[in-house]
Amino acid sequence: MVTLFRQLFLAVIAALSLLYLGSFLLSVSNEKSLIENQMQTHAQDAATSLALSMTQVARENDQATMEAILAAVSDSGYYQRIYVLAMEGKKIMERNFPVSVEGVPSWFVSAISLPQYEGRAELSSGWVRLGELIVVSHPGEAYRTLWRVVVQQLIWFSVMGVVISIAALYALRHLLAPLLDLESQANAICEQRFTQIKDLPKTRELKTVALAMNRLSEKLEGVFTSQSQLIRELRHQAQTDDLTGLSNRTDFDARLNTYANDDSGTHSGLLMIVALNNLSLVNEMAGRAEGNGVLKNLGEILVRGVEAYEEALVARRQGQEFAVFVPDLAEDDAKALAASLEADTAQISWQQQDSNPLSVTAGFTYASEIENGPELLSEADMALHAVDLAGGQRWKSFAELEQDSAAPVINQSLVDWRQYVDQVIEDKSIELHVQETVALPDRQIVAYEIFTRFRATDNHQLTAGTVIPLVQRFGRAEIFDKLVLQMLAETAPKGSQAVAINICPQSVSSPAFRDWLEEFLSANPQLAQRLVIEVSEHTLKRNEVGVKAFERALANHGAGLAIDHFGVESSSFGYLGSVPLRYLKVHRSFIKNIHFSQDSQFYLRVLSQLAKTREIQIVAEGVEAEEERQTLADMNIEIAQGYLFGRPRPLVDAG
Repeated sequence: MVTLFRQLFLAVIAALSLLYLGSFLLSVSNEKSLIENQMQTHAQDAATSLALSMTQVARENDQATMEAILAAVSDSGYYQRIYVLAMEGKKIMERNFPVSVEGVPSWFVSAISLPQYEGRAELSSGWVRLGELIVVSHPGEAYRTLWRVVVQQLIWFSVMGVVISIAALYALRHLLAPLLDLESQANAICEQRFTQIKDLPKTRELKTVALAMNRLSEKLEGVFTSQSQLIRELRHQAQTDDLTGLSNRTDFDARLNTYANDDSGTHSGLLMIVALNNLSLVNEMAGRAEGNGVLKNLGEILVRGVEAYEEALVARRQGQEFAVFVPDLAEDDAKALAASLEADTAQISWQQQDSNPLSVTAGFTYASEIENGPELLSEADMALHAVDLAGGQRWKSFAELEQDSAAPVINQSLVDWRQYVDQVIEDKSIELHVQETVALPDRQIVAYEIFTRFRATDNHQLTAGTVIPLVQRFGRAEIFDKLVLQMLAETAPKGSQAVAINICPQSVSSPAFRDWLEEFLSANPQLAQRLVIEVSEHTLKRNEVGVKAFERALANHGAGLAIDHFGVESSSFGYLGSVPLRYLKVHRSFIKNIHFSQDSQFYLRVLSQLAKTREIQIVAEGVEAEEERQTLADMNIEIAQGYLFGRPRPLVDAG
């Protein structure tokens, strides 16, 4: 990959190379010119000196002496050829010596190719010319000198090149470090983290860019914060009772109905309606402020009583009536919780409690399979009105009335339930069901969601809503989730579409499970690229640090994280800026009859705009009517899931 750092570094190396090449050529050229002058001068000096020595001998024509003189001179090895010409041009005497250049490569000799340098001098006696002496210098020493110059320069350049390259490397890293900060900031913005560059660059150009990026990050964070605040306010207005801060009647009924029409299967649950008696007397005697304080106190008691249950819902339905719904409870747990709340609410009092005592009455009902939300409310209401307050009765169960009540699917003790859960895990008797998630408006399948089903002892099918709470209660969550993921790896739907699945909050928070998950995803890379784990808002709210670590483990292998049942938690949206998410699956209570609800439409539009700024997709769950689908498509909601597009079916049939 071409980077600015590499380009600049290569540019520095190229500049150094050009500098060396120029320096080398200039140095060799100068050295060669110097040597040529030296060789020419040396040849001429030798010829002149030798001619003076040979003049007397030449006059006497003493050939033997002349030979001796030439031999003495040539033994030095600095000459290639020495010869004497008579006046008529005839060679009188000649000595030749082979050209041998030791220690110099032949290619270098061929490349330099020095010419022959001659020195000429006359042999004379007085004014009479006797002949001419010619001396040709030997080039061997010149080649060796030039070769030494080249080698020395190469060594010098190599050493300096390494030193300068290392210095340039560190200098460029230091100079370009602000660019890495800018890159990190840009990536952080893409991941919904609006960071600021604290250490501004020293250079003016980079400092200007860094300041601009800081302003951009700050403005985007402001836009996100304002949009988040708007959504919180809208949700608060639409779902919350102004006095107590609890859910209102509309929100309670909508969320109750979602359990009766859940795509993932049926749910058990406890529903109670709690009434504060004599509230009008408090208002008359102590004022509305005192009455409001008593209502708030009762709401707080109910909230504390069910805070151990993640999905519990407490609402003020009207005036002095509250409603409590706790899903996915075993019947024994439901009875124990009702008794606990009865004891807690008995402590309600006001300033004139001794003379004018307050009392709290309640009617409750339990369903092993919630099929109809309004019917469940009606049962609790009937039980409330059947309370014999005059006879000292305060709480009454619908099952005590002279009417038929729904029997549990499996009426077993907790000991039997524990055995059942252990047997399910040991036998791997879990059925995986699948439901399509489609794109709007063309209904093309873009993902699959995986659900779990179980078989009861009477061969009745149980859903996750019944069994999973028991799995978590008995501490089998991690083992169960590992088993389900392993089964999914063997039977995942064909294709490249995403595959979504929910896992227990205990598994999300467990470092040991995260380590196992990374090994599992490494061993199943094809599934890892498709896998999306869904968690609830409540899980993220309670353990944001653990969820972030869990998301990083998923991201390391190409898997992703998403929020399921989004919108039911009254919490800040700050996590949208710190936890990378694939999508938000909006709770079905916002989708039910959305074509009639302007509030839900407005809420979903604003949420969609906010999510798009974070590159998070919106998925509408629980779509059951064509009118709902059309409204969502008109609002540019691109992905939906629900019975309208297909019910969950066994994965083996879908594969």
